[in-house]
Amino acid sequence: PKTPMMNNDPATKDPASPAEKETAIVYEHGFEAQTFERSSSAQKIGEASNEKNNILARYSESVARNPCKHLLIALFLSIALAAVGMIGGEFEVSAENGGWSSRGTTISDRHAQVLMVLIHEKELFHDSDGSVWNELTTNVQPGWETDDDASGEEGNGRVRKLESTRSELTVPRALLPGNMKYNDNLPPKFLSLNTNHRELETNNGLSDQCETEWYGSEQMFGRGTLNSVWRTKSPSVSALSPSAILALCEAEETTVESLQSEGLCFGCPGDECLPPYSLVYLVRDQLVDGFSLSCQDLATQYAEIEVEFTDSLAVCAEDIKANYDSASGTWSNHSACPKDFVPVVLDEDFGTENKIIRYTSSYFPTEQQNIDEMYDIVGSFDRSDGKVISGNYEANREEFLVLFADGVVGMDMMLAMGSAVITLIAILIHTGSPWLTLMGMTQIILSFPLSYFVYYFIGQIRFFPFLNFIGVFIVFALGADDVFVAVDKWKNARIQNPEGTTPEIAMKALPDAASAMLLTTSTTAVAFFATAICPVAPIRCFAIFCGLLIIFDYVMNVFLVFPSLCLYDKWMMARRNNCCLKWNSCCSGKSSSNNSYIKDPEAGAETETETLIHRILSGYYKLLHMVRWPLLVACVVAMIISALSASSLSLPESSDVRMLPESVQYEQHFVWSKNLLSTSLESNSGSEAFIIWGVRAADTGDRNNPASWTTLELDDSFDMKSIDAQQYMLNFCDRLFATDFAKKISSEYKCSMSGFNDWLREQASMETPSGAYSTFCAGASSVPVPEENFHACMIGWSILVNESSVLQQDGKIKTMLIRAQSLARYDSPYDFLDEEWKKYEEWLDSERDTAPEGVNKMYHSSEDFWWYDTNGQMLATAYTGAAIALACAAVVVFLSSRSLVITLFAVISIGYVLVATSACLVVLGWELGFLESICFAILIGLSCDFVIHFGHAYTHHRGSLPRNERAKFALISMGPSILAATVTTLSGATIMLFTVITFFQKFAIILFLTIVHSLLASFVVFLVLVDCLGPASPTKIVDSMFSRFGSRNNGGTSSDSSGVGEEK
Repeated sequence: PKTPMMNNDPATKDPASPAEKETAIVYEHGFEAQTFERSSSAQKIGEASNEKNNILARYSESVARNPCKHLLIALFLSIALAAVGMIGGEFEVSAENGGWSSRGTTISDRHAQVLMVLIHEKELFHDSDGSVWNELTTNVQPGWETDDDASGEEGNGRVRKLESTRSELTVPRALLPGNMKYNDNLPPKFLSLNTNHRELETNNGLSDQCETEWYGSEQMFGRGTLNSVWRTKSPSVSALSPSAILALCEAEETTVESLQSEGLCFGCPGDECLPPYSLVYLVRDQLVDGFSLSCQDLATQYAEIEVEFTDSLAVCAEDIKANYDSASGTWSNHSACPKDFVPVVLDEDFGTENKIIRYTSSYFPTEQQNIDEMYDIVGSFDRSDGKVISGNYEANREEFLVLFADGVVGMDMMLAMGSAVITLIAILIHTGSPWLTLMGMTQIILSFPLSYFVYYFIGQIRFFPFLNFIGVFIVFALGADDVFVAVDKWKNARIQNPEGTTPEIAMKALPDAASAMLLTTSTTAVAFFATAICPVAPIRCFAIFCGLLIIFDYVMNVFLVFPSLCLYDKWMMARRNNCCLKWNSCCSGKSSSNNSYIKDPEAGAETETETLIHRILSGYYKLLHMVRWPLLVACVVAMIISALSASSLSLPESSDVRMLPESVQYEQHFVWSKNLLSTSLESNSGSEAFIIWGVRAADTGDRNNPASWTTLELDDSFDMKSIDAQQYMLNFCDRLFATDFAKKISSEYKCSMSGFNDWLREQASMETPSGAYSTFCAGASSVPVPEENFHACMIGWSILVNESSVLQQDGKIKTMLIRAQSLARYDSPYDFLDEEWKKYEEWLDSERDTAPEGVNKMYHSSEDFWWYDTNGQMLATAYTGAAIALACAAVVVFLSSRSLVITLFAVISIGYVLVATSACLVVLGWELGFLESICFAILIGLSCDFVIHFGHAYTHHRGSLPRNERAKFALISMGPSILAATVTTLSGATIMLFTVITFFQKFAIILFLTIVHSLLASFVVFLVLVDCLGPASPTKIVDSMFSRFGSRNNGGTSSDSSGVGEEK
């Protein structure tokens, strides 16, 4: 479809052509026949002579002489490599979703080392023989996102250790940005209830043998606990209304029955379950024998105390909001709250001014080992009928979502078969040959395992994120285009030389097709590879894999489709016409001898039908030409409006990489939970930041694989034994906490040096000091300690008080860590994160300048700043990748057109696609998230194909002709091809819209928008530009430059076989 048609319009035909051409013929061409003019024998002989010297031509001749041998060898090698890749590479379909954080940047390298220290802090602190230090400093450690199931006991231990560290550090909700499998969903620190509720009393009607200590415990908020989030149908209806309490009670009872019947809950004698913690639990506790009441009786009795109970909860909510201490996770005045109260049952807007609770939650007593069994029966859990209230269920840490996502990835891959069917039908209709269709589909299908072979074995990339599966849709949507080009080039060459041998046709058609396909292949592949500069592993891997897909689709076209065309030509010329070669032979009713390979055009009615598309395009051009100037103004206005709208595309404010749409209850659970009071309090509590000495910022693992992390890289220059260093470190925290960007993590928190100094003073004043002081501290009464005694004295203190923020090896302090509370969180606006980061960095820069030697290489880090870095890197990738792809597209357009003006018009047209697609995303309410940003670069590679073909046709139309005739020729010759490519790509994108994974849906929408705007860019923007302002001799300037420097090609501007227009 990308082959230019020869001009048959008498008004625009090359004046020299009648003397050089012979009779016209029509070539049978699937659903469309094209009319061409046969070249004279002399011209053909000259062209063949030139082609003999071409490497591609010589290869093509070799293929044509032995097509079976070439085809069988290519099939054998490709299938063998594909099998090795898929089997040896242990390929499997899964929803790997880790690695959504930057790596290899300054910020990420810093936090990699901080996390190493935090996760292994206890081990390092108690390492008596140095084995832990040796292991961490010499061996790359498994990634902190290692899957439990995939990593065995070691992996389980790492995950448990990390979660323990998270709990101790009280890290915010999504500790590891975008890490769906271990997205904590941890409630705020106050949810432990150890200090926030009254002494637990015997619950009314609840057996005193039940494990009531579960309520508010760490187990309640740990992994494996089933919880649900509820929302009332109307904003005016409160979950505290009797009708809502009744509906909630009945739904909880049904769910408990399901759990209890399968033995999946615990808490009371006789294998019965504890009542779930919810508003219903609190209401039962307010009533006499409340836990013995039926739901109907409960709602009836509750109606009598509804106002009083609602008022008390409203006062409780206001007290929590007013007195919540974000540092300690507690509130000072909780006397107004009910017994056993946890704010997960309230929504953030509830209070004395608004006594309506629309969002609430329930927690069921379940355990982690039963996750799979609970997921199997999740359909039996009661979500209520939705008349008053509706709910959704999820296990803590989004366990159900992960299981669901693993399943739907496989189902979404089945939809790729839909793309395959559409591609198969398109190729069959276009070629009219089951044989060529079979080999075209083989080419497309084999490109996937061959790309995986190179990806896994040559590229040594072990991580295959679920994002890579988008490549299946891409290769089916775009793969047919190369088949169309190869087939059309061959058929056109055969039309021009109907008596030629198969090698002669191959020498003409195959190099021409390979060159034409290389133009579009290079722009698309470069667009993908340009995105590989992104330091986020899933996106880099996706870009590399899709780039390989595009390349191997081209390679397999050359090595499979080309020999298949040679065989097809031999068989057709030998009159071996059958259903395998031409599908319409089975139903045409004609004999082989009457259904010739080359048809005589004496079929008036048939010819009329075959040229309908050209008449339509001619009519379109006539209309476009009439209104070209108003259209030019409209194009300029549209681009300005689109650019202004696209500039408002903002960065996301959430770090979570969401895989599913809100229509799935597990994603709905996540969205609704954002409205709970507990989530709101946590969001306003800031986050924890760290300042560390003794480690160098580094990431020594495989940055393309989340399962490969780093070694612990120590800073050997760290030594704070000098008097100046001790004094500096003692005063450091006072200066830090005097700033406006850092606070103490709790009112009792002391930096290790301050704690050490207080201990020295205490010990010096005691009549009988501790053994550690007497043995190691040389009687020092405060900091500074004598240099020769410092390490031993401080190590002795750290062991005595169990201060693990000070880590030592072989009697020397190796690392020291200070914790601080930052005002920024991962979900804070990007600009605010940027501001807070710079405050830390600028302040520490000044500190490094004044710090003594040995303690002047500290740095700060936090999970939230890591997310800030990830977000910033994504933005940089979007701009840089887009610039690289656009530059590559411009180069390709320039090389194919040899015209600076046409190149400029092509870049403008591609720019329109970029801003118009971005503007559409703004209208859809999208943000510049992970997927959207990579598509900025990719869409340029996908969008420039159409413009390249129009530009090539415009500049290579023979003769020196007015711009309007060139524009019309470009439209008539390339319009059908572009429309055919549009149909196949849009069909593939449409199939992808029915997937479940959000990434697949978003990519489908972006691909759809890109192709639509590419069509507009080529058929409207580019054609209007060349029709109004296009040059009559487009290659004149460039050819003059080449001629001036003696570098001009022999046939650059003459009316030679290249067909480039003359220069005047």
